[in-house]
Amino acid sequence: MAGRWLWVLGVAGVVFAARLREIHLHAGETPFKDQWEAEARQILVPWLEGKLSWRAFFTPHNEHVPAWARLLAWLQAAWLGRWDPQLQATFNALLQGCFAGVVAGWLRRSLPRWPAFGLTVLVVVLGSLPFSWENSTWGFQSHTPLALLFVFLHLHGSFARPAGSTGWWLAQAAGLAALFTYGSMWAAPAAVMLTALWTAAPDRRRWMAAALLAAVGLTLLISARVRQDPGLTQALTAHTPREFLAAFLLQLGWPAVWPGACILLWLPSFLLALQLRRRAQADNFDRVVVALAVWAAAQAAAFAFARGGGYIGFVSRYGDLLALGVTANGIALWRLAQASRSWRVLPAAVLALVWLATVAQGLQLISTRGHTEYFHERSERWAQIRRDAVRQYLATRDIARLSSAEARSELYPNPEVVARVLDQPGLVELLPVSLRPHAARTRGDFVSAVAARIRSLWEPLVATGVIILLLGFLLAGRNAAPEPPFTPARDPWLTRVLVLLGIGSGSLVFLWPKPLDFSAEKRWQALLAPPDAVRNLAFHVTTETTYPKDNLAGSAALWPDEFRNYFFGTLIGGADFTGIAESSPFPITSPWLIIPFAGYPVSPGNGLRLRIEDASGDHVEELSCPGPNPADIDFWAVDVRPFIGRTARVVLYDGRKETESWVAAAPPQPAGSPEIAAEGRRDRALEPTRFGQNSLGLIALAALLLAALAAIAALPPRGPKP
Repeated sequence: MAGRWLWVLGVAGVVFAARLREIHLHAGETPFKDQWEAEARQILVPWLEGKLSWRAFFTPHNEHVPAWARLLAWLQAAWLGRWDPQLQATFNALLQGCFAGVVAGWLRRSLPRWPAFGLTVLVVVLGSLPFSWENSTWGFQSHTPLALLFVFLHLHGSFARPAGSTGWWLAQAAGLAALFTYGSMWAAPAAVMLTALWTAAPDRRRWMAAALLAAVGLTLLISARVRQDPGLTQALTAHTPREFLAAFLLQLGWPAVWPGACILLWLPSFLLALQLRRRAQADNFDRVVVALAVWAAAQAAAFAFARGGGYIGFVSRYGDLLALGVTANGIALWRLAQASRSWRVLPAAVLALVWLATVAQGLQLISTRGHTEYFHERSERWAQIRRDAVRQYLATRDIARLSSAEARSELYPNPEVVARVLDQPGLVELLPVSLRPHAARTRGDFVSAVAARIRSLWEPLVATGVIILLLGFLLAGRNAAPEPPFTPARDPWLTRVLVLLGIGSGSLVFLWPKPLDFSAEKRWQALLAPPDAVRNLAFHVTTETTYPKDNLAGSAALWPDEFRNYFFGTLIGGADFTGIAESSPFPITSPWLIIPFAGYPVSPGNGLRLRIEDASGDHVEELSCPGPNPADIDFWAVDVRPFIGRTARVVLYDGRKETESWVAAAPPQPAGSPEIAAEGRRDRALEPTRFGQNSLGLIALAALLLAALAAIAALPPRGPKP
């Protein structure tokens, strides 16, 4: 028993300390963004006014009802006299450690020592890496570890406890509690229902109670969506099947970023689920694993639907939720490897090695590069912007600083809300001492000081957690759990499902124009540098400058980086360049020219123009790009019918002093009509969704290949020749 508790405490301690490191290095002391609305305006201000109602805790926030997050913010203010984001984040780190400890304890109770330890290490790594920096550094994100804890307790208790028992009812209560974190948590009881029906779990109460909870959660979600700002909903929600599929397949492949990774990372739970089909006597341990996987897949679908229209990529605050899917697949992988001892050793070993390598590479990338690296490089500056804006307002009551572009971006978009909150009597005393005028002391400062001291000790806390975990591992040998029974069987559905998956994925590829064109480089070349585009175009700076005058190739802030190579721009050595650059002359041979462009060409001081010249090179006319400034790349259709036979130059004017000041253009493309520009915009808009096309192509190929292998393996052995 002592070893089990040491195991749990060690895991919780390591994850807690790792999160403390992120808070210590990168969290600021100023509340920001949703905290000003969901915590301050809706909870703390009414409480200070004596008007707080219990209904305020259940007010929808976007598509969520974060009642627990609001309750924790209010309790810290009422009991500790604090509205301190770093204190909130410290408590959130403790909750995340508790969740990791609960999962590790389940593994320790259910599995032999070595597989339990290996999977526990996976849980520790997923809980400790900084890919989820938003959940670590933003006090408002307490609903994330609470959602994970409630979901796990619900999924585990729904199967591990006899239906109708006290433990089972507590699991249903946890499922209900999860509904008041994220709006998508209705997927937890839905996963219980689907798993119970799929595996023919005994006692229909298991799926009937789950179905009722799922219906309640779905009703809450729909109600919140109806009340959400329609403009925000329409901007973020996936608008087309292509956007949804691209976002879903990317989220499903988390943490890997390459197309089709999801079929590899989810193959273990897929195969395990097929093994459990209609197996009423299956071990409940496996039912929990499959339910965890179903829930995590539902989260990927929810993120894709709710955010696929605004951004196709990983979001830090969702990483902890998707990580539970990696844990489930890791456990399923071990179960398959366990069965392979008497079945297929080599395929299981290859799958395990490739799976682990893919997860490790993905975690390394999202934890050290991309958004994580971007945040770590700027966290101190952003914290300073928020701190200075609040301090200046409290000192002067001048809203100008709160209204600056930087403050709106990093603090809160609506400065009037921030000002009204800060003007509330008693609110300032809840803030950290560093934000208050004259640093006047209040009763809660001691608590914040203790939390800050704990955060500064993250290194010895990590070491202590590792030591405790190793002690728990050493003591585990005395009472290690036996392997849960698992007898593999050939399932005739395996080949059928794989064939259907392959055919379905291959069919969905045809949602895209040119469905069999999987080369991004060829698509970009056809879009930005088709064969008839002006060749050998060169740009040079024509005004006095200290920058190289012919260094414009690729000088554009575009993503992916490959796009930059098609453009000439004025982002030379940074955004400080000002001046004029023009291209070499080229003949006008068509009624229209299509010029791909980017940057801020329709801004005071900036411009993108086409200069028409006569045979002697004299200036005839200059046509200006009407804009608007594109989000990344746009296409300017220039009517040059009156100038066929003359020569022209593309001219870049960069006169703005602000950071966002550059202008860029790609070589013009002759065209017979302006519709070519609209086609270019369509193809460019589709490019982020091509991840879905490429993923579906790879999934179709992999599924059909696996189906062929499964069919061959199912053939009866050939007998000896007579």
